[in-house]
Formats: sequence, C-alpha cells, structure tokens
Amino acid sequence: MLKMKHIRKIEKMKTQMLNKSLRKGINKMRKYIYLSMLISLFVIGCSEESSLVTPNNTISNNEPNWIVLPASENLSLNKDISVSQMVYGNQETLLEINTGYAGGPHSWISITANARFQRNSFVGQRYTTLSVNDQFGTATFSPSGTFLKPVIYNLTIMGLDLSNVDPSKVSFVYMASDGSFVTPKYDRIYVEIQSGKLQIVNAELPHFSRYGFVN
Repeated sequence: MLKMKHIRKIEKMKTQMLNKSLRKGINKMRKYIYLSMLISLFVIGCSEESSLVTPNNTISNNEPNWIVLPASENLSLNKDISVSQMVYGNQETLLEINTGYAGGPHSWISITANARFQRNSFVGQRYTTLSVNDQFGTATFSPSGTFLKPVIYNLTIMGLDLSNVDPSKVSFVYMASDGSFVTPKYDRIYVEIQSGKLQIVNAELPHFSRYGFVN
C-alpha cells in the first residue's frame, strides 16, 4: 500500500512538473508571437511613414521626356547660351538671357530667361553662370550649391511646335540629389499651342541643377 502511494505521489509530481513546463513553453511562445507582432507593426508603420514623406511631385529616376526645341537654321549655332556674373549673397542680383534664332514653324524661336538671387540667399560670393540649351530649353547653373532662400527663375520660349504636346501634361522639373526628377514650387505654367509659347513663372530653385519643361 505504501509503495502504491509512493508511486502515485511520484506520478503526481511528474504531472505537475510537466504541466508547469508546458505553461512555461506556452508563455514563452506567447512572448515570441507578441514580439513578432510588434516588429511587424513597426515595419509596416515605417513603410507607411516613408510613403508619406516621399514627395508626391517626384516623376521618376529615369530621364524625363524633355520638350525639344526646333532646330536652328544656323547649324553652327552654339547649343548653350550663357551669362556669367559675380553674385554676392547679401545682395539681390538678376542674371538674364534674351536670345533667339531662326527656325521652327513660326520662323523665329525666342528664349528669355532670368534668375533672381534673393538678398541673403547664401553666404559669401560666387561667380555664377546661367546657361540655357537651345535644343531643349533646359537651364543649368554653375557652380553647384544650395541656398538659404530659393533662386526665383522665369523662362519664356516662343515659336515652338506644340501641336503634339498635351498642355495638361506639361510640367517643369529639376534633377534632385538622388537622381529623381522633381517639380519645384512655381506660380504658373503657360502652354499656348497656337503661338508656340512655353512659360514658367516664379519657379523656386532650392539648389543648382538642370531645369526644364517635360511632357
């Protein structure tokens, strides 16, 4: 009888130990599941946050479809029209280009561009060059750099063949540091099919890059 009681006591102890071990295992598994859920929620949250802070005006990392200007009747014409000037950061300065050439459906292409450096837009001084390409109407600046206040840029091109251009899809973009093309802030874009006019009004350039019209 004593032996039977002793056996039962041992079996009861084994059962208790087994139940205790199972409870520990279940609790440990719950902790792992809970931790996995937290990690998943964190990853999803970060992904959603990244999509929210990504600029919605980014076009792509591929070369955009720049609007092409008509070829010049003078094949020897330089493809970049440039103006250079010393610009002082504590002063307001205007760089201007006003040029044109024979060509296109209206017999003459005119390009008028100006970049206004706001007072206290950067520290020091820079010998700055504004160049406009007469093949794409794109503007480039040198030397490279960023600004405390954006450079205000205006560009008007007249005499273009815009018969195959959709005005609702025309945009003005620049290349960002990551290689993507982004639309800067501006007041307005004008697209006039009959006169062949493209115009960007008061585009805010945060840094020097390549700027132009795309479709």
